Amino acid sequence: MTWWLLLIFIFFVWFLWAVAAAAQVGIENVRHPLPGGQKRGVSIAPVIPIFPLALWAVAMLINRVVVPWGTLVVGSLHAVYAVILVVSIVRDCWRLRSLVSAEQGAAPDRSR
Repeated sequence: MTWWLLLIFIFFVWFLWAVAAAAQVGIENVRHPLPGGQKRGVSIAPVIPIFPLALWAVAMLINRVVVPWGTLVVGSLHAVYAVILVVSIVRDCWRLRSLVSAEQGAAPDRSR
């Protein structure tokens, strides 16, 4: 794997993390609403540019000592993390959908 492909893959995985975090916040907003109709949010600003670049730099430093191992280790860990995140996103979206449909089913019918 080339250095730029690893960098793109690492950023992709961390964007998956942002989606998973947003899905979790959505579930919390439905389960435990804040007073006044306010919504929780999630900030990805300091995490997205810093963590992927730092982990990519670690991989490149390891590659300087032992050529393929930095890319293999960091890439493999991110591949496992991506699978975990995808499972989490699917599970959270399923929960959110069921919570919203249950909430709509419990609401009084105002169409009449």
